[in-house]
Amino acid sequence: MKEEKVALITSGGGMKCAYAAGALVTLAKELGIKRPDIFISASGSVGAMFYYLAGQYADIEKVWLHYLPAAEIVRTFPPKLRLDYVVDTILRRELPLDERALATTSTRWFVPVTDLDTGRTQYVSNGTWFDPYEVMRAAKAIPFLYGGAVRLGGRSYIDGDVNVNMVELIRKARREGATKILVITNTIKLTGAMKWFIRISALLARPMVRQLVLHDMRRAEWDHLPSDVELLVVGPSYPLPVGTFTRVRRKVAEAYQMGKDDILAKREDVEKLFS
Repeated sequence: MKEEKVALITSGGGMKCAYAAGALVTLAKELGIKRPDIFISASGSVGAMFYYLAGQYADIEKVWLHYLPAAEIVRTFPPKLRLDYVVDTILRRELPLDERALATTSTRWFVPVTDLDTGRTQYVSNGTWFDPYEVMRAAKAIPFLYGGAVRLGGRSYIDGDVNVNMVELIRKARREGATKILVITNTIKLTGAMKWFIRISALLARPMVRQLVLHDMRRAEWDHLPSDVELLVVGPSYPLPVGTFTRVRRKVAEAYQMGKDDILAKREDVEKLFS
């Protein structure tokens, strides 16, 4: 019989990732699910994945409910993400990651990043170890918002979310041997204002970045799913009150709580998947 492997996937999306953070804390503390066989996380959810695998659930809550929804993190006009402050001050100094716990986890984890020179997606994992803070920085280096790339192993990388959608993350989990997959997604359609911001910013970007982000806007999110895998999707029960740049604490807390509630609403299905 084929060995069963369960994968967990969380999507990116800036401050919308508060939803996945709440869901992960609930998975661990309420359902006792702490070590999936495979974990794939993109962009803004990568930090929560690392802290989840290191067993630092209280720190996930502190990051999302106290540190991130603040004016010094996200500037709205023009949009700007102070990513270095998040990684170097909040995470590395204030709430340091237990790197030893992450390095010894039994879970095989994968983080998509985009090679700035080739435009191709590369997956950083346990098998290609880099400084986890730099992996988080690279994974969150959103074009137009961060304003730079991150060096890993001698190459320059930006946010992997500009080059992969959820279907591709699911296919990656399948290639790694997953037979069951829990997807935690905060995906909603882009607003008209966000689409125009991306298009205008793309005109000023280097050709490779422009091609990637405009292509990403056109792709269908859930086309051509693998048929030979058991899939459970947990998503917002109603439209999230946050967007990519939201910094209102009350709204971020609401998104975080919704992630917790939506996981518990599907408790039976989740526990069956991981049983």
